[in-house]
Amino acid sequence: MRKLLFLLILICLRLSAQTYNVSGKVTDNNNSPLENATVSLIKQKDSSIINFTGTNKNGNFSFKVPTQNEPSFLQITGDKLKTYSKKFEVINKDEELGSIKLTKDLITSIEEVQITVSPVKIKKDTVEYTASYLKVKPDAKIDELLKEIPGVETDEDGKITINGKPVNKILINGKPFFNKDGTIALQTFPADIIKKIQFTTSKTKEEEFTGRTSKSDSMTVNFNIDEKNNKGNLNNLSLGYGSNKRYEGNLFMTRFQKDRNIALIAASNNINTTGFSVDRFFDSGTKSKNSAVNGRAANSGILRTSMIGINYADKIGDKLDLEKLSLQYNDSNLETYSKTSRTTFLPDYKLDKNSERNGNSDTRKFNASTDANIKIDSLTDVTISANFANTSVDNVSDSNTFTLRDDENLNSSKISVRGNSENNNFSPTIGLTRRFKNERRSLSASINNTFAQSVNRNYNLQETLFFQTPEDNDYRNQFSQTKNSRNSFGADFKYFEPISDSATVSLEMNFDHQNLSNERIVNDFDTNSNEYSIYNSLLSNTLNQNNDFLNTEINYNLNKEKLTFRAGANLNYSKLDVNSIYNQENTPLKKNFVLPEYSLMFQYKFTRSKSLRITNNANYTIPAAMELNPFIDISNPLITVQGNKDLKSTWQNSTNINYNSNDVARGINFFASMNFRYINNDIVDFSYFDESGKQFSTYANISGNKRANFNTSFSKSYKWNGNRLRIAPTFSTSYSYRKGFVDATQFTNEIYTLYPRLNVTLNWKDIMDVRSSFGINYSYSHYTNYSLDKTKIANQTVNIGTTNYFLKKDLFWENDFRYANNSNISAGFNRASYFWNSSLTYQFYKKQMMLKFKVYDLLNQRQNITRTIGDNYVEDKEELILRRYFMLTLIFKFNKIGGGKS
Repeated sequence: MRKLLFLLILICLRLSAQTYNVSGKVTDNNNSPLENATVSLIKQKDSSIINFTGTNKNGNFSFKVPTQNEPSFLQITGDKLKTYSKKFEVINKDEELGSIKLTKDLITSIEEVQITVSPVKIKKDTVEYTASYLKVKPDAKIDELLKEIPGVETDEDGKITINGKPVNKILINGKPFFNKDGTIALQTFPADIIKKIQFTTSKTKEEEFTGRTSKSDSMTVNFNIDEKNNKGNLNNLSLGYGSNKRYEGNLFMTRFQKDRNIALIAASNNINTTGFSVDRFFDSGTKSKNSAVNGRAANSGILRTSMIGINYADKIGDKLDLEKLSLQYNDSNLETYSKTSRTTFLPDYKLDKNSERNGNSDTRKFNASTDANIKIDSLTDVTISANFANTSVDNVSDSNTFTLRDDENLNSSKISVRGNSENNNFSPTIGLTRRFKNERRSLSASINNTFAQSVNRNYNLQETLFFQTPEDNDYRNQFSQTKNSRNSFGADFKYFEPISDSATVSLEMNFDHQNLSNERIVNDFDTNSNEYSIYNSLLSNTLNQNNDFLNTEINYNLNKEKLTFRAGANLNYSKLDVNSIYNQENTPLKKNFVLPEYSLMFQYKFTRSKSLRITNNANYTIPAAMELNPFIDISNPLITVQGNKDLKSTWQNSTNINYNSNDVARGINFFASMNFRYINNDIVDFSYFDESGKQFSTYANISGNKRANFNTSFSKSYKWNGNRLRIAPTFSTSYSYRKGFVDATQFTNEIYTLYPRLNVTLNWKDIMDVRSSFGINYSYSHYTNYSLDKTKIANQTVNIGTTNYFLKKDLFWENDFRYANNSNISAGFNRASYFWNSSLTYQFYKKQMMLKFKVYDLLNQRQNITRTIGDNYVEDKEELILRRYFMLTLIFKFNKIGGGKS
């Protein structure tokens, strides 16, 4: 506490130091005010940025700087205009520069000055940050750069958003590195070779080639390597061993030169990391969840993983651009254990289900993928992509479950499963885009196929006891084999025709044919022959589907400098032809759906940095074949499920309003979004329980479900003497109204949530970096037709991360601390959890080697407890997690960038 108080006092003293105002006005060649020109004050000695700002809509700028007793330069840059520079020997008074004109003809040459690029630029729909302005620790990877940019948020699952919009592409020099989601690139490329970071709305290849406005609401992040550094080798190796036999080893080697890049990654560890990061301690700050290498989330358990991968990208001649050719092999083992307490609220009573489960799975996955562009001529572009994946899994699991009704034992279940599975998937796609002499007229078409097959084999030993009706006890010793296959063919067609200088109409058609086959064979154990040879007709089934989907859409698109408008209407035709065999009875099902839909989008840019976007969409979702098929599934002795052939399609109407503002002049970033969704004919579970606690479930339509939510984020940056403080409060709230059925009785559930959070980041030059967040998640639920009227939950979280620098940054100490408290956890679960990681790193041998000592879960208090609130239940869950260990790691970094060693 004393250190924190001293730090705050010091900050206040620094902020109160003598400062002077630098101001002026910037115009273009026509003497019109120039908005969003970037104005920077730069030290002559080392080209470091003292302060920067941007011009407002009137072209004015103003910022404060401390006394400057050595030469500095003012730099003003505007899009497609020449840079203006002015030298100051000293700054010891206010500087009023008057009107400054940026022209296309002005050429400024200042001797002995290295002009530094602007920290932030806004180019149409792209925001560009200069990486050298973002302060990160010496061993940082490029994901640390994102954390320093206002409006960028990363949640505990690693999902990145920019001003509330999800990021779905992360590129290096405009190309994916192994995968488009960027999980490998973020954790391997060093931050110090990046020159620019660009944020833009995600586009398809066809939209990029034709230059059309994107339909997507997602974002793309592109990291540009400095051109002078875009040649060289990165060679990183780390080896670590610690207590409890914990180990890690990582290898990252890449050779790149302009458009060519070949990379090798390899890793092995048993500390719950994905195996992609090199010389890293925390997978993502203080996040407590880890992503498994087999493509699914390992939210709990102990994960051991080994992997190797190679990626190649190149531009071959003038015609072929190979974006990636990647091969990966992963081998992982996941050990899990969970304890669950679930309460289901029924109109007249409640059911409590307590269960324990442990499991172990071995997963092996091979993946090969490629993306390439072929330029036939200046107007014709062909894209080719293909992906092949083979996955095999061996798994064992044991579970024990007890169900009580108002504290009276109803039933229990013991299940032991041993099995394996193998899955193969091949998905090729080829597309063609053709532009015409009228640059806004275009034609595109693509075809795609999917060939997938999976086989699952399981040995199942199960005992289910019903204490009130012992005659219903169920004992199973079975072998089951399930075969699933999917063959699909799809074709897309799009044509755009300009009807004015800013408007186009488009016709789009999408066709998809699916051939699906599912076969399940169950054999009971024969004690006489000691084999699984008794065919179980009740649990064996076959499901074959031939489905056709056709969507025809017409759109009107208007794109002006400040206004973008799009309106579209489409007609969806779906044909389901399902043939199933359950209990040796053939059950055919044929359904046709003809469904109209529409979409509207309005976007207005008040300035280049402030915009409003409104969308409204109405669409249908047809029921799944398993929901429609009126078979009876008794594979689970505690739940009997039956389909409903009379289900209607679900209609959903959603409206989104988003406002974004990036005020470079005042260092303020702000966004707010509102969303409302209404659902008609929602497909919900219709179930009831008998006296023994057995559940009977089917599906039903219900109308009137709705949800509204509001999210906002604000950030303000303060800069002085090379230091920076960023304060970013965020707030979100939501309201959900749910109607459904519980125990054959209609219920309603209203859920109110509030989630305020404060993020504070401090960069204290050459001394320390601090990242912290404080949040409270409050949820209130009100029920009708329940044995419970309401529930309340309040979760508090505190996250503090620090990096302290010593010996000219050759020695640095990192700490990450996380505190969480769940207020309404059931008895037997700890409400509070503390999670503290710490590491000490020393750089030596020209910073090419590092020795790191780290402690994971220093307090040995980490917990993984979650609470889930459903329509008619509350569930608490505690899972096996990785606990405290110590590790010593040696890191080698032999990089040669731009002709020299880094």
